[in-house]
Amino acid sequence: MLKTPPELEERTARQQAMVPYFGLGFRVVTIDRDIYRVITDQFQRHTHDFRWECTDKYMGTTNPRSRPTLFYEDREFNRRLGEKLRSVHEEWCGMRLVDASCYGIRVYQRGSFLYNHVDTTNTHVISASICVDHRLDTPWPLYIEDVEGRPHEVSLEPGEMLFYESARLKHGRPYPLNGDYYAAMFVHYTPEGYDPPSARHTVER
Repeated sequence: MLKTPPELEERTARQQAMVPYFGLGFRVVTIDRDIYRVITDQFQRHTHDFRWECTDKYMGTTNPRSRPTLFYEDREFNRRLGEKLRSVHEEWCGMRLVDASCYGIRVYQRGSFLYNHVDTTNTHVISASICVDHRLDTPWPLYIEDVEGRPHEVSLEPGEMLFYESARLKHGRPYPLNGDYYAAMFVHYTPEGYDPPSARHTVER
């Protein structure tokens, strides 16, 4: 596992201390077949439209000949997807939710990694990571720590998504990707009436 730089670890700890824990943790589910078909059609239809993504200090690569990720965004498509998936997130968390962000499609490249972190503290409270597709030589798990700090590794298959409290639970991909690619989308919601912490963190995951 790649060690997160100390300054990023300290930042994550400060963010976690500001966000309430709702007792939900995380859970893997299978996406509705029709919704997943819409996502994969979008992915395949825009294969040639992906471009290098501007990355930040949390993302990197061990491959000197490549950048960490490719990216394609269709904001209207993402808005509709976020609306479609809101009800299953509400069912999981037992709260009314407000759309915050639907991000992607992001395609991680061979050698890519993502340091452990938490997501935007004022909005990205109830979230899901969606596995759109992958071509891997070995599993590339999502590392996630529960509220007690116990580590877990979750390997998602295409058509699966992980519900999680992403502003509270530390997570990342701290192993270099061994394979051709891993395509993902991310949806984020804010509980209705949520009182956000004063400090803000704006990195999209």
